[in-house]
Amino acid sequence: MDFIFNKKNYILLIGGLLLIVTGIILMAGGGSEDPTKFSDEIFSFQRLTLAPVLIVGGFIIQIFAIMSRSEKKE
Repeated sequence: MDFIFNKKNYILLIGGLLLIVTGIILMAGGGSEDPTKFSDEIFSFQRLTLAPVLIVGGFIIQIFAIMSRSEKKE
């Protein structure tokens, strides 16, 4: 059975997906327990810088994994 991608492509796809999911998890939360009080936790480095960089990096890896050419077996 022939697959569209080879093992390297699938590993890159899974790695990119893990980076995207990690970025989304890091971006979640930061709300205040009490809705009448403001929490500065939403402006942390983790939510404003690290999580978006991980998500964009994951998408770049996904694009690279899809576009990279597989070695043809003859």
